[in-house]
Amino acid sequence: MKKKAIVLGALVAATAAQASEPATSPFYVTAAAGTTRLNADCAGTTSCDNTGAGGKLVFGYNLGNGFSLEGSYINFGKAHASTPPIAGTPAGTITLKPSALVVGGAYALPLGGDWGMAARLGVAQVKTRTNFSYGVQNGDAAESETRLVAGVSVSYALNGNVKLEFGVDTSKAQMHGLKGNVRLVSLGASFAF
Repeated sequence: MKKKAIVLGALVAATAAQASEPATSPFYVTAAAGTTRLNADCAGTTSCDNTGAGGKLVFGYNLGNGFSLEGSYINFGKAHASTPPIAGTPAGTITLKPSALVVGGAYALPLGGDWGMAARLGVAQVKTRTNFSYGVQNGDAAESETRLVAGVSVSYALNGNVKLEFGVDTSKAQMHGLKGNVRLVSLGASFAF
């Protein structure tokens, strides 16, 4: 009898605690911005800047038990390099701008209190756009490739519908057969609606 009273009391307390939390929708959107890095070979350049600013926009649907389906756009910023004149060729500049359209999943894990973390894995169409100029010649090109995108984030819930999120997303970009890892380290917010 005493055990039944304890179990019943625990169930009532859990229900009351759950009722005090605002109900959240399974749909959410996350917007974040931060710093980017493209690991590109800078050999033969006079200046090379592999870092920039980027961001991401994520639309998700919470399936329950920590699992979510997500679609996202990630801007991995840009890298810029200058080349010296060589054997009569003029000096030049090149700018690489990788971005990704991603479809994937996420698994969220509570860490205690209002803290949580999530791991993400998706398949992406990673597009690298290149702008270049050599003397009076200017041009641009783009190359797309299917790649995996992985990410991890730590979040802090402000309430049942809004979370602050610090995350890292990474993939690989390719241009003219040359490949380099791309990374976004971002801070943003997630809103359930």
